[in-house]
Amino acid sequence: MFTCALSNDTLPEMVAPLILRDLYWGLTVLLEGMLLLYLVRRKRYRSHPAFFRYIVLIIVQSGILAITYVYLGEHSESTYRISWATQGIVICARWLAVIEIARRTLARYAGIWGLANRILLALSACVLAYSIVTSRSAWTLVFLNANRAMALCIAAFIVVMFVFVRYYRVEMLRFERMLAIGFCLYSCFAVINDSILETWLGAVATLWTYLDMLTFLASLLLWIGAARTSPESSSIVTEPVVKSELYWDLAQKLNSRLHLLNHRLNHLFRSEDSHL
Repeated sequence: MFTCALSNDTLPEMVAPLILRDLYWGLTVLLEGMLLLYLVRRKRYRSHPAFFRYIVLIIVQSGILAITYVYLGEHSESTYRISWATQGIVICARWLAVIEIARRTLARYAGIWGLANRILLALSACVLAYSIVTSRSAWTLVFLNANRAMALCIAAFIVVMFVFVRYYRVEMLRFERMLAIGFCLYSCFAVINDSILETWLGAVATLWTYLDMLTFLASLLLWIGAARTSPESSSIVTEPVVKSELYWDLAQKLNSRLHLLNHRLNHLFRSEDSHL
């Protein structure tokens, strides 16, 4: 079932009653505005610029689509194209926000971040290739397939990152953790909705649309709670370059297994760079 880009990053289908859809639209814009206000007050636009841009973009998308619906109508070809064009931008912004979370969590360990960065680049290339190959020359299907593939990549990557952080006891700030949980929650539901339920459970499409709305609202509430309670941030975490002779001086501060893994990966990537 085709889902038109109707409101920010979660897209209620046309089968949803108009009143409920408008109520949802207004509520999400209100919550997004609250989140944006907290991000500005806590100066998170400095420490989390990618996530800040993501929230700004989904608010702007809502405004563009509202104007488009008023002047062009909900079912016009122009509305269809504008909806998916803006959704393509939002998909990219969402992916960059997830990369930012990983960078801030792993940036202290240059070798491990180097591996994670390569994995993220590979996933990005796979999503792009999958979207183009399965689109059948229809450009709107590129965005639809990219949305599905990106949701699966986000969910899988965040789960693996949580397992890694838990196993090696890597420090992860509550704000980054809640952002990751929100993205994972919505992405998991998007994968289920797009890949399974829309194909085999069309009879409950309306109910599932409501659950899709609630999932994004739940993610927004998680992010608002994290932004409201997190301390003010005024600096951006940088990726430190640690000299090899200083690694063993950090052993007392790092988990020994994590330290050894980071040291080996850093040595490996430096060796690769020297051969290029």
